[in-house]
Amino acid sequence: MINYTIDQNSEGQRADRFLQKFFPEASKGFLQKMLRKKRIKLNHARVEAKTMLKTGDVFSFYFSDETFQHFRGTKTNHEGPDLTKALPLLDMMSYPVLETDTLLVLNKPAGWLTQPDGSGKISVADVVKILGPKHDTFHPAPANRLDYGTSGIILVPKDYNTQKQLLTAIREHRVEKEYLVLVSGKILKPGEIHQSLSKNPKTNIVKADIAGKPAYLIYTPVYTTDDFTLVKVKLITGRSHQIRVQMAGIGHPVIGDYKYGDQSLNRKLEASVTTLPLMLHSYHYAAPDLKINVTAPLSKDFKAVLKTVGIKKRQF
Repeated sequence: MINYTIDQNSEGQRADRFLQKFFPEASKGFLQKMLRKKRIKLNHARVEAKTMLKTGDVFSFYFSDETFQHFRGTKTNHEGPDLTKALPLLDMMSYPVLETDTLLVLNKPAGWLTQPDGSGKISVADVVKILGPKHDTFHPAPANRLDYGTSGIILVPKDYNTQKQLLTAIREHRVEKEYLVLVSGKILKPGEIHQSLSKNPKTNIVKADIAGKPAYLIYTPVYTTDDFTLVKVKLITGRSHQIRVQMAGIGHPVIGDYKYGDQSLNRKLEASVTTLPLMLHSYHYAAPDLKINVTAPLSKDFKAVLKTVGIKKRQF
Protein backbone atom coordinates (compact mmCIF):
# COMPACT_ATOMS: atom_id res chain seq x y z
CA MET A 1 0.00 0.00 0.00
CA ILE A 2 1.23 3.49 -0.88
CA ASN A 3 -0.22 6.64 0.72
CA TYR A 4 -0.37 10.13 -0.75
CA THR A 5 -1.57 13.23 1.14
CA ILE A 6 -3.48 15.98 -0.71
CA ASP A 7 -1.98 19.45 -0.35
CA GLN A 8 -3.27 22.92 -1.23
CA ASN A 9 -2.24 22.56 -4.87
CA SER A 10 -4.55 19.59 -5.31
CA GLU A 11 -7.56 20.51 -3.19
CA GLY A 12 -10.81 21.55 -4.82
CA GLN A 13 -10.51 18.95 -7.58
CA ARG A 14 -12.73 15.96 -8.26
CA ALA A 15 -11.10 12.71 -7.22
CA ASP A 16 -11.26 11.19 -10.71
CA ARG A 17 -9.70 14.25 -12.36
CA PHE A 18 -6.91 14.32 -9.80
CA LEU A 19 -6.19 10.64 -10.39
CA GLN A 20 -6.04 11.09 -14.17
CA LYS A 21 -3.30 13.70 -13.69
CA PHE A 22 -1.56 11.77 -10.91
CA PHE A 23 -1.41 8.61 -13.05
CA PRO A 24 -0.79 9.94 -16.60
CA GLU A 25 -0.01 6.44 -17.95
CA ALA A 26 -3.26 4.88 -16.64
CA SER A 27 -6.47 4.80 -18.66
CA LYS A 28 -9.66 6.36 -17.35
CA GLY A 29 -11.32 2.93 -17.41
CA PHE A 30 -8.55 1.39 -15.34
CA LEU A 31 -8.82 4.07 -12.67
CA GLN A 32 -12.60 3.73 -12.50
CA LYS A 33 -12.15 -0.02 -12.04
CA MET A 34 -9.64 0.53 -9.23
CA LEU A 35 -12.10 2.84 -7.48
CA ARG A 36 -14.91 0.27 -7.76
CA LYS A 37 -12.70 -2.55 -6.47
CA LYS A 38 -11.42 -0.36 -3.60
CA ARG A 39 -7.85 -0.66 -4.82
CA ILE A 40 -7.85 3.12 -4.42
CA LYS A 41 -9.29 4.50 -1.18
CA LEU A 42 -9.58 7.97 0.31
CA ASN A 43 -9.17 8.35 4.06
CA HIS A 44 -9.35 4.55 4.36
CA ALA A 45 -12.82 4.40 2.78
CA ARG A 46 -14.35 3.88 -0.65
CA VAL A 47 -14.25 7.06 -2.73
CA GLU A 48 -16.66 8.27 -5.43
CA ALA A 49 -15.27 9.73 -8.63
CA LYS A 50 -17.04 13.04 -8.01
CA THR A 51 -15.73 13.49 -4.45
CA MET A 52 -14.12 16.93 -4.01
CA LEU A 53 -10.68 16.72 -2.44
CA LYS A 54 -9.57 18.71 0.61
CA THR A 55 -6.14 19.47 2.02
CA GLY A 56 -5.10 16.65 4.33
CA ASP A 57 -7.12 13.94 2.58
CA VAL A 58 -5.08 10.74 2.17
CA PHE A 59 -5.26 8.45 -0.85
CA SER A 60 -4.24 4.83 -0.32
CA PHE A 61 -3.14 2.91 -3.41
CA TYR A 62 -3.16 -0.87 -3.13
CA PHE A 63 -0.65 -1.33 -5.96
CA SER A 64 2.80 -2.87 -6.13
CA ASP A 65 5.70 -0.43 -6.29
CA GLU A 66 6.29 -1.40 -9.93
CA THR A 67 2.64 -0.79 -10.89
CA PHE A 68 2.58 2.53 -9.05
CA GLN A 69 5.75 3.74 -10.79
CA HIS A 70 4.51 2.55 -14.18
CA PHE A 71 1.22 4.44 -14.03
CA ARG A 72 2.93 7.49 -12.53
CA GLY A 73 5.10 7.59 -15.64
CA THR A 74 8.34 7.71 -13.67
CA LYS A 75 9.92 5.19 -16.02
CA THR A 76 8.87 6.99 -19.17
CA ASN A 77 11.56 8.97 -20.96
CA HIS A 78 10.21 12.23 -22.33
CA GLU A 79 12.39 14.57 -24.30
CA GLY A 80 11.37 18.18 -24.09
CA PRO A 81 12.26 20.92 -26.56
CA ASP A 82 15.88 21.82 -27.18
CA LEU A 83 16.31 24.78 -24.84
CA THR A 84 19.68 25.67 -26.34
CA LYS A 85 17.62 27.26 -29.13
CA ALA A 86 15.70 29.44 -26.69
CA LEU A 87 18.31 31.55 -24.95
CA PRO A 88 16.03 34.65 -24.73
CA LEU A 89 13.45 32.52 -22.95
CA LEU A 90 16.08 31.18 -20.56
CA ASP A 91 17.04 34.77 -19.76
CA MET A 92 13.36 35.49 -19.22
CA MET A 93 13.18 32.68 -16.65
CA SER A 94 16.45 33.70 -15.00
CA TYR A 95 15.43 37.34 -14.57
CA PRO A 96 11.69 37.40 -13.87
CA VAL A 97 9.79 40.65 -13.35
CA LEU A 98 8.52 39.25 -10.06
CA GLU A 99 8.55 35.95 -8.24
CA THR A 100 6.63 35.09 -5.07
CA ASP A 101 5.61 31.83 -3.45
CA THR A 102 2.46 31.78 -5.61
CA LEU A 103 3.24 33.72 -8.80
CA LEU A 104 5.94 34.02 -11.45
CA VAL A 105 5.80 37.11 -13.70
CA LEU A 106 7.87 36.93 -16.89
CA ASN A 107 8.81 39.47 -19.54
CA LYS A 108 8.29 37.66 -22.86
CA PRO A 109 10.62 38.76 -25.66
CA ALA A 110 9.11 39.70 -29.00
CA GLY A 111 9.20 36.89 -31.55
CA TRP A 112 8.35 34.01 -29.21
CA LEU A 113 5.14 32.03 -28.77
CA THR A 114 3.24 32.04 -25.51
CA GLN A 115 1.63 28.64 -26.16
CA PRO A 116 2.58 25.88 -28.63
CA ASP A 117 0.86 26.30 -31.99
CA GLY A 118 1.70 23.01 -33.67
CA SER A 119 4.61 24.47 -35.61
CA GLY A 120 7.25 22.88 -33.39
CA LYS A 121 8.56 26.27 -32.27
CA ILE A 122 9.52 26.54 -28.60
CA SER A 123 7.03 28.49 -26.49
CA VAL A 124 7.00 30.14 -23.07
CA ALA A 125 4.69 27.32 -21.92
CA ASP A 126 7.29 24.72 -22.93
CA VAL A 127 10.04 26.43 -20.96
CA VAL A 128 7.84 26.96 -17.91
CA LYS A 129 6.83 23.30 -17.98
CA ILE A 130 10.46 22.21 -17.90
CA LEU A 131 12.03 24.86 -15.68
CA GLY A 132 9.06 26.08 -13.64
CA PRO A 133 7.97 24.95 -10.16
CA LYS A 134 7.29 21.22 -9.89
CA HIS A 135 4.27 19.47 -8.37
CA ASP A 136 2.75 16.01 -8.71
CA THR A 137 -0.52 17.05 -10.36
CA PHE A 138 -0.33 20.81 -10.84
CA HIS A 139 1.51 21.93 -13.96
CA PRO A 140 2.38 25.64 -14.13
CA ALA A 141 1.37 27.36 -17.37
CA PRO A 142 0.86 30.93 -18.60
CA ALA A 143 -2.48 32.34 -17.45
CA ASN A 144 -2.56 35.04 -20.15
CA ARG A 145 -1.47 35.08 -23.77
CA LEU A 146 0.49 37.53 -25.93
CA ASP A 147 0.80 37.41 -29.71
CA TYR A 148 4.03 36.08 -31.21
CA GLY A 149 5.41 39.55 -31.95
CA THR A 150 4.22 41.24 -28.75
CA SER A 151 6.59 41.52 -25.82
CA GLY A 152 5.78 41.92 -22.15
CA ILE A 153 4.03 40.48 -19.15
CA ILE A 154 3.18 36.79 -18.86
CA LEU A 155 1.67 35.60 -15.57
CA VAL A 156 2.43 32.06 -14.38
CA PRO A 157 0.60 30.91 -11.23
CA LYS A 158 2.65 28.51 -9.12
CA ASP A 159 -0.24 26.72 -7.44
CA TYR A 160 -3.73 25.54 -8.29
CA ASN A 161 -5.58 28.04 -6.11
CA THR A 162 -3.76 31.05 -7.59
CA GLN A 163 -4.31 29.73 -11.11
CA LYS A 164 -8.03 29.28 -10.50
CA GLN A 165 -8.43 32.77 -9.00
CA LEU A 166 -6.41 34.47 -11.75
CA LEU A 167 -8.19 32.70 -14.62
CA THR A 168 -11.53 33.63 -13.06
CA ALA A 169 -10.47 37.28 -12.74
CA ILE A 170 -9.38 37.32 -16.40
CA ARG A 171 -12.61 35.67 -17.56
CA GLU A 172 -14.71 38.15 -15.56
CA HIS A 173 -12.69 41.16 -16.85
CA ARG A 174 -11.42 42.08 -13.37
CA VAL A 175 -7.89 42.74 -14.61
CA GLU A 176 -6.20 45.86 -15.98
CA LYS A 177 -3.94 45.57 -19.06
CA GLU A 178 -1.87 48.45 -20.40
CA TYR A 179 0.49 48.51 -23.38
CA LEU A 180 3.13 50.91 -24.67
CA VAL A 181 2.80 51.18 -28.45
CA LEU A 182 4.74 53.17 -31.04
CA VAL A 183 2.49 54.21 -33.93
CA SER A 184 2.99 56.34 -37.02
CA GLY A 185 1.60 59.87 -37.17
CA LYS A 186 0.88 62.49 -34.56
CA ILE A 187 -1.76 61.88 -31.88
CA LEU A 188 -2.42 64.86 -29.63
CA LYS A 189 -5.53 63.81 -27.69
CA PRO A 190 -6.70 60.67 -25.89
CA GLY A 191 -9.37 58.60 -27.59
CA GLU A 192 -11.43 55.42 -27.48
CA ILE A 193 -12.15 52.81 -30.13
CA HIS A 194 -15.34 50.76 -30.00
CA GLN A 195 -16.03 48.28 -32.80
CA SER A 196 -16.55 44.60 -33.50
CA LEU A 197 -13.80 42.39 -34.91
CA SER A 198 -13.75 38.97 -36.52
CA LYS A 199 -10.84 36.68 -37.39
CA ASN A 200 -10.47 34.53 -40.48
CA PRO A 201 -8.99 31.27 -39.15
CA LYS A 202 -7.54 30.35 -42.54
CA THR A 203 -5.66 33.59 -43.19
CA ASN A 204 -5.19 34.64 -39.52
CA ILE A 205 -6.37 38.12 -40.52
CA VAL A 206 -8.57 40.20 -38.21
CA LYS A 207 -10.89 42.88 -39.56
CA ALA A 208 -13.76 45.11 -38.50
CA ASP A 209 -17.04 43.21 -38.79
CA ILE A 210 -20.42 44.16 -37.32
CA ALA A 211 -21.09 40.46 -36.85
CA GLY A 212 -17.85 40.00 -34.89
CA LYS A 213 -17.02 40.24 -31.20
CA PRO A 214 -16.99 43.61 -29.39
CA ALA A 215 -13.55 45.19 -29.09
CA TYR A 216 -12.84 48.23 -26.93
CA LEU A 217 -9.66 50.08 -26.06
CA ILE A 218 -8.59 53.48 -24.73
CA TYR A 219 -5.43 55.22 -25.97
CA THR A 220 -3.48 58.14 -24.53
CA PRO A 221 -0.50 59.86 -26.18
CA VAL A 222 2.63 59.71 -24.02
CA TYR A 223 5.22 61.34 -26.30
CA THR A 224 4.71 62.82 -29.76
CA THR A 225 7.04 63.84 -32.58
CA ASP A 226 6.12 65.14 -36.03
CA ASP A 227 5.92 61.59 -37.44
CA PHE A 228 5.45 59.21 -34.51
CA THR A 229 3.54 58.86 -31.25
CA LEU A 230 4.21 56.64 -28.29
CA VAL A 231 0.78 55.81 -26.89
CA LYS A 232 -0.41 54.04 -23.78
CA VAL A 233 -3.24 51.68 -24.64
CA LYS A 234 -5.60 50.35 -22.01
CA LEU A 235 -7.11 47.17 -23.36
CA ILE A 236 -10.65 46.68 -22.09
CA THR A 237 -11.31 43.57 -24.15
CA GLY A 238 -8.70 41.08 -25.31
CA ARG A 239 -9.31 40.23 -28.96
CA SER A 240 -6.68 38.73 -31.21
CA HIS A 241 -4.53 41.41 -32.93
CA GLN A 242 -6.90 44.02 -31.45
CA ILE A 243 -4.48 46.90 -30.86
CA ARG A 244 -2.78 46.43 -34.23
CA VAL A 245 -6.05 46.34 -36.17
CA GLN A 246 -7.77 49.17 -34.32
CA MET A 247 -4.83 51.59 -34.35
CA ALA A 248 -4.31 50.93 -38.07
CA GLY A 249 -8.02 51.51 -38.55
CA ILE A 250 -7.75 55.10 -37.31
CA GLY A 251 -4.72 55.81 -39.48
CA HIS A 252 -1.99 55.17 -36.90
CA PRO A 253 -0.58 51.68 -37.56
CA VAL A 254 1.84 50.07 -35.13
CA ILE A 255 5.49 50.38 -36.13
CA GLY A 256 7.08 47.03 -36.97
CA ASP A 257 3.72 45.51 -37.93
CA TYR A 258 4.09 43.78 -41.31
CA LYS A 259 0.52 42.49 -41.39
CA TYR A 260 -1.58 45.60 -40.76
CA GLY A 261 1.08 48.34 -40.76
CA ASP A 262 2.82 50.73 -43.13
CA GLN A 263 5.28 48.52 -45.00
CA SER A 264 7.30 51.30 -46.61
CA LEU A 265 7.77 53.08 -43.28
CA ASN A 266 8.79 49.82 -41.62
CA ARG A 267 11.43 49.16 -44.31
CA LYS A 268 12.75 52.69 -43.92
CA LEU A 269 13.17 52.24 -40.18
CA GLU A 270 14.74 48.82 -40.64
CA ALA A 271 17.66 50.54 -42.35
CA SER A 272 18.27 52.71 -39.28
CA VAL A 273 18.17 50.14 -36.47
CA THR A 274 19.75 46.77 -35.77
CA THR A 275 16.38 45.13 -35.11
CA LEU A 276 12.86 46.42 -35.68
CA PRO A 277 10.50 44.51 -33.39
CA LEU A 278 6.76 44.89 -33.34
CA MET A 279 6.56 48.04 -31.23
CA LEU A 280 3.86 46.69 -28.96
CA HIS A 281 4.74 45.94 -25.34
CA SER A 282 2.53 44.73 -22.50
CA TYR A 283 4.09 46.83 -19.76
CA HIS A 284 1.52 46.91 -16.95
CA TYR A 285 -0.84 44.25 -15.60
CA ALA A 286 -2.94 44.44 -12.47
CA ALA A 287 -5.47 42.19 -10.78
CA PRO A 288 -6.58 44.30 -7.78
CA ASP A 289 -8.56 41.49 -6.12
CA LEU A 290 -5.43 39.33 -6.07
CA LYS A 291 -3.10 42.21 -5.15
CA ILE A 292 -1.18 41.80 -8.42
CA ASN A 293 0.33 44.99 -9.82
CA VAL A 294 3.39 44.53 -12.07
CA THR A 295 5.31 46.50 -14.68
CA ALA A 296 7.73 45.05 -17.25
CA PRO A 297 10.68 47.07 -18.62
CA LEU A 298 11.14 47.71 -22.32
CA SER A 299 13.68 45.67 -24.28
CA LYS A 300 16.92 47.16 -25.64
CA ASP A 301 15.58 46.84 -29.20
CA PHE A 302 12.37 48.69 -28.28
CA LYS A 303 14.34 51.51 -26.62
CA ALA A 304 16.70 51.74 -29.60
CA VAL A 305 13.78 52.32 -31.98
CA LEU A 306 12.31 55.00 -29.69
CA LYS A 307 15.68 56.79 -29.68
CA THR A 308 15.94 56.54 -33.46
CA VAL A 309 12.55 58.22 -34.01
CA GLY A 310 13.36 61.01 -31.54
CA ILE A 311 11.53 59.90 -28.42
CA LYS A 312 13.67 60.76 -25.42
CA LYS A 313 14.36 58.46 -22.53
CA ARG A 314 11.97 58.91 -19.66
CA GLN A 315 9.87 57.00 -17.16
CA PHE A 316 6.67 55.61 -18.62
